[in-house]
Amino acid sequence: MLVRLNSLHGGRTATGRQGRVEVSFNHGATWGTICSTNWSFREANVVCRQLNFGYAAYTNQTTEFGNSREHPWAMVGTLCRGTEKKLADCFREAAYPNLCNSKYNRVAVVRCVMRSADLSLGLRDIERSVRLDSVPMSRITCAMEENCVSRDAYVIRRTNPHAVRHLLRFTTAAENVGNADFSPYSNYDQWQWHQCHRHFHSMETFATFDIYDLNYRKVAQGHKASFCLMDTKCVSGIRPKYTCGNTTQGISIGCADLYTADLDCQWVDVTNLPVNRNYILRVALNPEYKIGEISFENNGAECLLHYTGLSATTKITRCSSASLWFKK
Repeated sequence: MLVRLNSLHGGRTATGRQGRVEVSFNHGATWGTICSTNWSFREANVVCRQLNFGYAAYTNQTTEFGNSREHPWAMVGTLCRGTEKKLADCFREAAYPNLCNSKYNRVAVVRCVMRSADLSLGLRDIERSVRLDSVPMSRITCAMEENCVSRDAYVIRRTNPHAVRHLLRFTTAAENVGNADFSPYSNYDQWQWHQCHRHFHSMETFATFDIYDLNYRKVAQGHKASFCLMDTKCVSGIRPKYTCGNTTQGISIGCADLYTADLDCQWVDVTNLPVNRNYILRVALNPEYKIGEISFENNGAECLLHYTGLSATTKITRCSSASLWFKK
């Protein structure tokens, strides 16, 4: 299977190569587009790798470079892990070639660049910092505005605003080990101002925190909006560039954004979690693939959690790196 990028406006830009993704199953005699509903940065990275164009900096399903009606056959159901060397190695949900849905004429587009960010999640930071905290809802009003506690808390608050919630807190460190800065996917004029915390959120969801039982059934969940992407700590010789500013958010090469356990929403609400059991804590950075990275294989962690309901004995015994493949 051959792959190419086809652009209506020229395939090369100042920052890389771009266009709609086209494939051929007959050695280039005919070409078709891709209208896969699973299309993401994982699939886009495989395209850029196959073409020796580096990594995906932008991907979407759109008509800006043409549509599926102009190109009547196409691939559908493409699903890549992101580590494949070529698109033909990815999982296929349907036989190829196959027609796209006539009501859905958008096709996959990609912009490739030679440099990209790459977040790596600090496993030891989670293990060393985990602790259980019990706080009244009156002390976490800002966090509740961001839906950082379980749903039942909002019902209980109507009659008992000081009811106690049990929070599993831990620190996460998002280190940029890539060769380009990690920058928010939206322009700063689209960032959301959070009055309670007095700063802009540059990403809707920067991280997710989920707890599963040992059969991988989700029993509790949390999320972390990017309060303000910034260079909290950097390796020797690198000067921090990004601050918690109105226009200066991101993570520089060689720097990490450290979210300590005492910050709002840096937790999972475990108030309703049965005690004296073992669970799996899953942490994921950039979980919605909103920003391109070299790899998503180092964005997640799975930790074995022993939850007793008591701060002194609740602990994480081991964390291991996990791909975000489970998020697809």
